[in-house]
Amino acid sequence: MIQRPQTVPFRYEITCPHCWTVFPTENILWVAESPELIGDTRLGQLEKTRFLPNGFTPEGYALDIKGFECRKLACPHCHLIIPRCFLEMPPFFVSIAGAPSSGKSYFLSSMTWNLRRNAPKYFSMSFSDADAELNTRLLEYEDKLFSGSPGKLVQLNKTELQGDLYNEINLDGQNITYPKPFIFSFCPTPSHQNIQRKTKISLAVSLYDNAGESYLPSDGDNASLPVTRHLGMSNCIFFLFDPIQDNRFRELCSSQGTDPQWKSGNSQDFRWTPLRQETVLSEMINRTRAYRHMSSTDQYQNPLFVIITKFDAWKQFFPDVPDRNLWAKTQKYGYVLLKDQIEDLSQRIRKLFLKIIPQFVGTLEQFAKDITYIPVSATGGPPIQDPATKTWGFNVKNIKSQWTDLPLLYAIAKMNRGMIPMIEEKKDSVSQ
Repeated sequence: MIQRPQTVPFRYEITCPHCWTVFPTENILWVAESPELIGDTRLGQLEKTRFLPNGFTPEGYALDIKGFECRKLACPHCHLIIPRCFLEMPPFFVSIAGAPSSGKSYFLSSMTWNLRRNAPKYFSMSFSDADAELNTRLLEYEDKLFSGSPGKLVQLNKTELQGDLYNEINLDGQNITYPKPFIFSFCPTPSHQNIQRKTKISLAVSLYDNAGESYLPSDGDNASLPVTRHLGMSNCIFFLFDPIQDNRFRELCSSQGTDPQWKSGNSQDFRWTPLRQETVLSEMINRTRAYRHMSSTDQYQNPLFVIITKFDAWKQFFPDVPDRNLWAKTQKYGYVLLKDQIEDLSQRIRKLFLKIIPQFVGTLEQFAKDITYIPVSATGGPPIQDPATKTWGFNVKNIKSQWTDLPLLYAIAKMNRGMIPMIEEKKDSVSQ
C-alpha cells in the first residue's frame, strides 16, 4: 500500500523576502515548467512565465497551461522566487548593517558555516539552505574560508553596490533593484525536545547583507533602489562595529596591542576605511524609523545586536574571557545558552564603549530598548601578506572563528520560545 505524503498546513499570509510585500497565500504565483512558456512581464523575456494556476496534481502542485507539473513559487508583486518554506514557516528577517570594510562578509560566512555545524550538534536544530541558488555567493565564501586548500591565502571580495547580489524587476516601466537575501530553514531535528511542535517552532530565516556604502547618507536608497528597506520588516538588527576603523580605539590599542592591524601605516593593506561609524549608525537608525513609521522619540522594540568584529585584535581588554562557546550541557534540557554569561559580557563591553566612545552608546540607547553587545572573530587572527604576490589574505589552516553563530542563536532564543533553551544561572531557571 502506497502511503500518501503528509500535508503541511500553509500560512494564511506570506511576506515576500525580496520586496517585503505581504499578501494572502492564495495569491502566490507559480513558475511555469514547460520550456515553451518563456517570458515574464516583470523579469524579462529570458525568465519562465509566472501564473495563477487553474489546475493541480493530487499532491498539490500546479499545472501550467501545457500540462507540466510546476514546483517553484513566486511573489505576485515582484515575481521573484519564494522558497516553499515561506508557505509553511514564520519568517525571521535579520538586517546586517555596518560601515564599509567592517567585516560583514567574513562575519556572515563564518556565522552560517558555524550554524550549519553547531545548531544540529548542540541544539538539535537544522540550519540549511532554503534555496541554494539564492545562497550561491555565501556558499562560495564558506568554501573559500573553511574548505580551501591548507596553507592557501584567501580573501573575500567586498560586497558590491550592484551585480549578482541584486535582482532587477520592471514595474510599470520603472526598473527597481532589490537586494538578494540569503535564505535558510531553521527546523528541529527528530532529537529535539519539542519535535512534536516542529510546525510551530520552525523559521524561514532571511539574512540581508548590504554593501557598507548603502548606509552612507549620500548613497541612500530610493524608490528604484530600495536596498535597505528590509530594516522596516526586520525581527532584529545586527550592527557591526569595527574597532580598527575607530581612531579612539586605535590610539588606545596601537600602544598596547601587538596585532599588526592596529598599525596605521598598514591601514591600506588591511582595507581600513577612515570613517566615523556613528555616521553609518545614525543613517541606519533614521531609515529604520522612517520605514517603520516611528517618531523621533519612539524606541525600537526588537533586539539590536552590536557585533564588535575582529575580537582577536582587541582581546587584551578581556584577558579572562574564555575561548569556549557560551553554552553548556544540562541533564534535563540538553545544551542551553548561558544567558547570564552572555549578558555579563555585553555589559562589560558597554562599559568599555562608554569609556572610549560614549556618544556611540548614547546614540544606540536613545534608539533601542534591547541592546546586546557581542564580540566576534570571523578568522581568529589578522591577514598576512604573500611575499611573492604582495597580496593580503588569511591562511585557511589558521582560520578559527569565535562566537559568530552566537548572535543569531541568542536572538532566536529570546524571540521564539521552544527552539533554543537558555539558562539564567543566577535564578537557576531555564527558559524555553
